Amino acid sequence: MNRKHRGIWGRNSPPLPFKKLLFNRRGSAYYELIIKTLVVITLMATVMSFLSIFTAYLNLNHMCRRVVRVVELEGQVSDKAYDVFYRLKEQTGLSPEMTIENVQYCDGSQKIQLRDTFTVTMTDSYAFTLFKPSFAPPIQINIPMKVSITGMSEKYWKLPE
Repeated sequence: MNRKHRGIWGRNSPPLPFKKLLFNRRGSAYYELIIKTLVVITLMATVMSFLSIFTAYLNLNHMCRRVVRVVELEGQVSDKAYDVFYRLKEQTGLSPEMTIENVQYCDGSQKIQLRDTFTVTMTDSYAFTLFKPSFAPPIQINIPMKVSITGMSEKYWKLPE
């Protein structure tokens, strides 16, 4: 019968060479540094991945501002506004939907009288990828984005009487 006492763990305590490894504190600062570095790198990668959402929102906001400015200068919802919209859509890679609301057209056409206001609204959704496994489709979250900008016509239309 072996009744040798092996410490606080009793019969399940590790043998002597492993005890020395477990309780040896030399070099522990290096392990802590490696773990802290991995945590910082992971956090930085997470922050960098979230920047793409903000970039997409800023592009959507820029598109809406440009379209509003064209409508303000033209005084109407013309082909020029749609040309700017489609060109910016192609440049940014976004595919928003555009609606023009709260507008009073004069003379039954697409003309907006001087100092009349209108609102351009663009909506889109951004697919944020959480995880991309090699054996299945990526796991994504669709983040809805909406930008509404109000403008005022800067063109006077002389109406026939």
